[in-house]
Amino acid sequence: MAQSNLMMKLKRIDWLPYVMGGLTIFILIAFLVYPIGKTLLYSFIPNEKPLAVENFSLINFERFFSAASYQNAFRNSIFVSIITTIIAVAIALPAAFAVARVSMPFRGAIIALSVIPLISPPFIGAYSWVMLLGRSGIVTHYLQSWFGIDLPSIYGPFGIILALSLSYFPYVFLIVQGALAASDPYIEESAEIMGASRWRILRTITFPLVMPAVAAGAIIVFIKALGNFGVPAILGGEFYVLPTLIYFQIHGFFNLNGASAIAMVNVGLTLIAILILTRANKRRRFVTVTSVTRRSKQLENRGARIFANTYCWGLLFLALIPQMMVIFSSFAEQWAATLFPVVYGFGNYLLALNTLTPLKNSLILAGTATFLCVVFGTLASYASIRGRFAGKWALDLTIMLPFVLPGIVTGVAFLTTFNEGYIVLSGTATILILAYFVRRIAYTFRSVTAAMSQLDSKLEEASTVCGATWATTMRKVTIPLTAPGIIAGAIIVFATLISEMSVTILLYSAKWKTISIAIFELVTADELLEASAIGSITIFFTLGLVFLASRMLGKSMADLFR
Repeated sequence: MAQSNLMMKLKRIDWLPYVMGGLTIFILIAFLVYPIGKTLLYSFIPNEKPLAVENFSLINFERFFSAASYQNAFRNSIFVSIITTIIAVAIALPAAFAVARVSMPFRGAIIALSVIPLISPPFIGAYSWVMLLGRSGIVTHYLQSWFGIDLPSIYGPFGIILALSLSYFPYVFLIVQGALAASDPYIEESAEIMGASRWRILRTITFPLVMPAVAAGAIIVFIKALGNFGVPAILGGEFYVLPTLIYFQIHGFFNLNGASAIAMVNVGLTLIAILILTRANKRRRFVTVTSVTRRSKQLENRGARIFANTYCWGLLFLALIPQMMVIFSSFAEQWAATLFPVVYGFGNYLLALNTLTPLKNSLILAGTATFLCVVFGTLASYASIRGRFAGKWALDLTIMLPFVLPGIVTGVAFLTTFNEGYIVLSGTATILILAYFVRRIAYTFRSVTAAMSQLDSKLEEASTVCGATWATTMRKVTIPLTAPGIIAGAIIVFATLISEMSVTILLYSAKWKTISIAIFELVTADELLEASAIGSITIFFTLGLVFLASRMLGKSMADLFR
């Protein structure tokens, strides 16, 4: 009788959510935790040696103390990342304050346009700086002929820092602008009534209150700059950084173990930066005790408005120069040994038709990875919001981990894990799809989690009480009500994967060459005009997708990247 009751209870249990949850956890472990763990182990194994306890060694890390190339790349990466972060923060803060606190027109347009550098991958615009600031560049020519000014070479740290700073400052701008707009106005007004000057209020109240937002933006910029491959590869010249050193270790020597060690050093630098900023924030903790919806007082004086408009629009112009230059040069059919093109037309776009195979590959790979992100991102979000189990923090941390790690580290992890053994995926579309999936699942996870947290669980409970299974409830209640968040997250994933570079450069094969690799090969072959045509198509396509996602969510494009 007891056995019969037990069987009846087991039959009543809806096993589907447990099966789907277990499958999601398995995939995260198999394609995220395991590759990173294996990469860590192989970083301690000499090249061409099997993974065994007796082979453990520090020889791959010793090169950072003995090889000049390793030491230079290590120092260069730290230097570029720190200076890029400092410059990005320095140029973003005045713009954020101006947009949030100064009465100025077209505030929404400024915020929307600031998203474009984030949408357009930095490597696409990197070669624009060569056309502008290279030895025969347009700006270089006029500065020399009119003012006798000689600029530093665009190849090296100057060019890398310039390109990365203007590409990544919107992260700081958008986050800090949002924090300033949402801060409590009464605190600053009370200080003003007490006789504090504008500078003192800014220094002792405004800036400390938004310091966590500044730190959050700064760490994103630092991580992005530390892991960027495309810009140093195009503008670096002989100035190597850790991502380019990883590339040469793999494509030059196929030394996966050495590349794993470099990747772990890259991860270590990232974790150190996060730890430093976290500890700094804990020492400067401020809490407001009121809750208001009124926005802060806007500066109305003429000087502030002139400065705000001049600075913000001037900064946007500088940040958008690469994209404008890419579009302009895409229409140049003859441009050799002259300051400006002599023939304009659509010839480069006709030549771009030869890249239909890379475009098709990008669409297939990005589309498949997006589908996986939607399925497993939705399931993971459901488990995180509705699940009642210990260790939900571990699920959240596992999914968000690739969002923190530089992309090239994920590439090394997958190449190290799936190049040999029971499952060999190197050179296939599968390895690219899985790497893309791991890199971008955080986007759908965050988007769906935000949508699902606003959904009253009583609606799902009512469906269950009426006899619907978990699958039916998900299909007819949960998913339809969270569909805008799911679709918007999918569009963001797809848009950012179309031109993905850091992972692709290590994992692609001749059969699965993507649009980003096609552009990179054209740039390195000095076919800049045709590369500009493909880059223009990529920019407009990505911008259109992000705009569509913002319309579906009812948010501004800037809110999608905060």
